[in-house]
Amino acid sequence: MKIGYCCGVFDLGHIGHINFLHNAKKLCDKLYIGVVLDSAIKKQKGQDRPILTYEERVAWLMALGYKSNNIRLQVTFDPSMNLERIRPDIFIKGEDQTHISEKNAVELNIPISYLKRTEGISTSDIIKRIQK
Repeated sequence: MKIGYCCGVFDLGHIGHINFLHNAKKLCDKLYIGVVLDSAIKKQKGQDRPILTYEERVAWLMALGYKSNNIRLQVTFDPSMNLERIRPDIFIKGEDQTHISEKNAVELNIPISYLKRTEGISTSDIIKRIQK
């Protein structure tokens, strides 16, 4: 069984997130998803983010059909702790996720797969649309 791990903020769930998760799932038999903790997001992106709490973002993933035992708390943007615990066969990240460290995956000899981003949609874009 091939195990994959991906992570992200998944704030204001949108088609870009859905495409990312769908494509990540195609690369493995079992996908673990790390969801970054609110305090780390505030530190990285500002006090007004995330819009949805950690619990709300996890509930959205579960509504998409991902099981709670496959969803992991990720304390920071560094997935090291989860990579060490899960020891996946592949670490999957978006090509635009430059803020997510891959150092530990390299050290653990976990192959990294980069997925293309869905053009024309992001959480920041949605926030800008709402503010207009």
